[in-house]
Amino acid sequence: MNRVILIIIAVAMSSLVYLGFYIALKNPKGRDYLGRSWYFHPNSICIWRVIIGLSSTVLYFVFEQHTWAILFFTLSAFMDGIDGLIARSCDLASPFGEELDPLCDKLTYLPPFVFFAHHGLLSIPSVYSLLTIEICGQFLVRYLIKRFTTFSVAANNFGKVKAILCFFLIIYLALLDDGLPIPKIANHILYVCIVLSISSSVFKTISNRFYADILSSLNLLCGLVGIILVFQGLYVYVAITILTGQIFDLLDGRMAEKHGGTKFGPWFDDIADLISFGLCPGLLIFLKGGRSFPSFAFGVLYSLSIGFRLWRFLAHDKHDESIPPGFFKGLPSPAGAMVALGVCLLVENQWIVWGAILLTSFFLISHVRFVHFGRVVLRRIPRTFTVLFGSAIVFMIAYFTKARDSQMLGALLLACFLIYIITSSRITMARDI
Repeated sequence: MNRVILIIIAVAMSSLVYLGFYIALKNPKGRDYLGRSWYFHPNSICIWRVIIGLSSTVLYFVFEQHTWAILFFTLSAFMDGIDGLIARSCDLASPFGEELDPLCDKLTYLPPFVFFAHHGLLSIPSVYSLLTIEICGQFLVRYLIKRFTTFSVAANNFGKVKAILCFFLIIYLALLDDGLPIPKIANHILYVCIVLSISSSVFKTISNRFYADILSSLNLLCGLVGIILVFQGLYVYVAITILTGQIFDLLDGRMAEKHGGTKFGPWFDDIADLISFGLCPGLLIFLKGGRSFPSFAFGVLYSLSIGFRLWRFLAHDKHDESIPPGFFKGLPSPAGAMVALGVCLLVENQWIVWGAILLTSFFLISHVRFVHFGRVVLRRIPRTFTVLFGSAIVFMIAYFTKARDSQMLGALLLACFLIYIITSSRITMARDI
C-alpha cells in the first residue's frame, strides 16, 4: 500500500479514536465511566502507548511489517493526547503523572530515531545528542529541581511542542524511507527538536513569572534577525523568522495569563511586537517595492499602524470593559504581519501590494472587533486536530523553504490569514446573535 495513503488512513482511524474519547468525556456518564476504569486512567494509557510504540518499532525495523508499524505508532502518538484529555476532564492529574508522561514520550519516539539514524535518514551525532539531552532532562535536571527548588517538573510548552514535532518527524521519516520524492528536511526538524529539548530543561529552572519576558525576548530576537535577513534579500527566511516570532508571541501571552509576569512585561511585549510585526514587514514592503517613494510611504504607514494598534491596546483597550474577554479592537498585529509578508511574497504587482497594505493598515487602527486566536479560536478546537493542522503547516513551510518557493509560501500565509478572518467573523456573529 502506498505509504501516503496508509498514513492518511492511520491518522483518520486514530482521529476517530480520539474523537470518540472526546465525545464520551462530554457526557457525564461517559466521563464517570472513564474516570473510574483503571485501564483508562491517564497513567495506564501512558504505559499502553509505550508498549504500542515500542511494538511498532520492532515491527518496522525487525520484522519489516511497515503497515502495522505505522498504524500502531500513529495510534500511540494520538494516545499522548488522549491521556491528557482524560486527566483534565476527570481531574486525574497527579505529580506522578506529570513525571510519567514525558518519560513515556521519550520511550516512544527515541528508539525509532536511533534506528532511523543507523539507516542513514538522520544524523547519528545529532540523534545521540538529543538522546543525551533527553536523558539528562528527564532524570538529572528533574532531580536537581525537586532537590533544590520549589519549581514544577511538569512538562512545559517547549517540551510539549518538542514531543509533537518528534512524533511528526517519525511519520515523515517513514515517508522518506519509502523513497518518495519529498524534500529531505529531517535533520533540520531534528535540530529544532534539540533546541526545544534544551529550552524545556532551561525553562524548568527559571521562576514562572519570567517566562513571558523571556519569550518576548525571543520574539524580539526574531524581529531583529528578520530585519538583517530583509537587507540580505532572503525574503523566505524573513517570513519563517517572523512566523517563529508569532509562536513566541502566542506563548508569552499564555504564560503571562497563567503565571503572571514582571512590571514592565506588557511594554516589553509591545516593543517586541513592534519590531517583529511592524518594522520588519514595513522594511520588507519598502525593499521589495524597489525602494521607491510609494513603497517607502506604505511601509511607514504600515509600521505606524502597528505601533498605534499596540499603543492603543496597552493604554486604552486593555482597560475597556465594553470589549468582551477574548476580543480585540482592531486587527491583531501578528495577523497584520501575516498579510504584509504574504502579499509581498506572492504578488509582483506593486499596486496590488500597496492596496492590500492600505486595507490592512485601516483594519489595524479600526474599531472592528476580532477574536484572540490563542484564547478563543484554539480553545474551541480539540488539541489533536490543532496538532494535525499545525504539523501540516510546518511541513508545507519546510517544503517551501527547501524549494525556495516564495510565492507558494506567500499564498500559504494569506490562506492562513483568511481562515483566521472567517473563523473570527463566525465567532463574532455567533456571539452577537
